Amino acid sequence: MWLDFYMFLTLASGIALAVLGWQLCSIHIPHREDTHRLRTARAILAASYFILAIPAFCELFNGGEADRKIIAVFTIAVAAYQSLLFTVTLLTFIQPLYVTCHRVRIQAGIVTVAVALFLFMALTSEECWVFFVALAVYAVQLVCYTLLFRRKYAECLRLLEEYYDEDQHARLRWTKFGFYAALSVGIAASLSVWLPPVAYNIFTVGYILFYGWFAGRFCNYVVKINYYLPAVTQGQEPIRLQAVDMAACGLSEPELATEKEHLRLALERWVAERRFTRPEEGREQIARELGTTKEFLCWYFKNEIGRDFRPWRVGLRIEYAKQLLAEELGISMNDLARKVGFATKSNFYGYFKKLTGETPVEYQRRIVSQC
Repeated sequence: MWLDFYMFLTLASGIALAVLGWQLCSIHIPHREDTHRLRTARAILAASYFILAIPAFCELFNGGEADRKIIAVFTIAVAAYQSLLFTVTLLTFIQPLYVTCHRVRIQAGIVTVAVALFLFMALTSEECWVFFVALAVYAVQLVCYTLLFRRKYAECLRLLEEYYDEDQHARLRWTKFGFYAALSVGIAASLSVWLPPVAYNIFTVGYILFYGWFAGRFCNYVVKINYYLPAVTQGQEPIRLQAVDMAACGLSEPELATEKEHLRLALERWVAERRFTRPEEGREQIARELGTTKEFLCWYFKNEIGRDFRPWRVGLRIEYAKQLLAEELGISMNDLARKVGFATKSNFYGYFKKLTGETPVEYQRRIVSQC
């Protein structure tokens, strides 16, 4: 009975992985210079799914009677490659400029040499220590990839927040979840041969669900590439204080006064037209709309307004949200967050409570009760 259920799960996993692989191949990615690495990542990810599907079909052809040692050997080997491929894919999402052919070839070469050595030792020897050493090396591989991902994730978060002047944790959270979920799947897969039948079946269902979810997230990422890529492919650095202070240098007093007045009037028009409600505009783009530079815009806010542009814009959005809460009593919080310019409801809630001391719902109830 267990064998029948096991074979059913094996068949389901093989079919699901093959279908998801073909789905990834069919995703359209625009042919542009900045999407080259993403197209490569799509091919790598699709190959990963097909690689995972092959052992399932091989086991079906053997009727579930394959040598457990052979399964254990190839499970560990495949897990090492899968860790590499998923790490490369996720790094392409968050730091595409870091993922170069040279780096990928080096990592692939290291993994290939290690796997080849392990296969030779494991298949020609009956010593158990070979497996323990292989698992230890695999653990080191996962630790190295985890440290690399954490560092690049922090850099990506900084670039997005610098570019869009908004908290981006909610937008990037799925990449962190995806990495650690893939990490967990890899660890479980490397030990799966030694799991009891029930635990193995649960693991199989779990990894099918994970790979389905990940394919869906890849599709969503492709839809939003015009949001992510401008921020993470320019390799921009944070605005340096020296550059900000130098923005006004070289201008005479009359020229500086003219520039300040021009920017003041442009900002008034910008606020009157409620352009602060557009969520996907970087500071550089806003500076161009205002007829100035990013550095002079920062200098102006630092010296003339006494605060940074980002909290100033957040304040405008919250004030507009308070106005809408008073005027549109039936408005949903999702619609409200979008109308005032926040990319996510969680960001909106966090800033609203921070600035007003109340949640949007609490604020609306209070002003309604006062009427």
